[in-house]
Amino acid sequence: MTVHPKRSERGFTLISVMIAIILLNLGLLALVKTQGVLARSQVDTATRATALAIAQGYVEVIRSRNPATLASEGAVQVDAEGQPSASGVFVRSSTVTSDAANLLRVIVNVTYPRGTQPITLITLIYKPTAP
Repeated sequence: MTVHPKRSERGFTLISVMIAIILLNLGLLALVKTQGVLARSQVDTATRATALAIAQGYVEVIRSRNPATLASEGAVQVDAEGQPSASGVFVRSSTVTSDAANLLRVIVNVTYPRGTQPITLITLIYKPTAP
């Protein structure tokens, strides 16, 4: 005499297996999408860091110049090292204004690909008065 197990004890049904597979696929798709967002965010962060390095380097170049000869500069395309290049993806500009008789305000802006706002650095430079 053979004993047949109850219907509820026979194992998984086809529907429960299909639901489990669908849920697993949804989870995997969410992970893939998150990975894509993280990769894009990492590229954006690296590009912003490069733009910041370009701006910092140019502020130092300006600070090393004679304050009497400083003047605003229009937009210039530069490469990742901050060197002028017609194919550069970064755009650098500077504005020099006089805050007082012996004080210059220098603003350096660097725009970068897919950036919503430019990197802006401001420095004050002492300009000695003529004796």
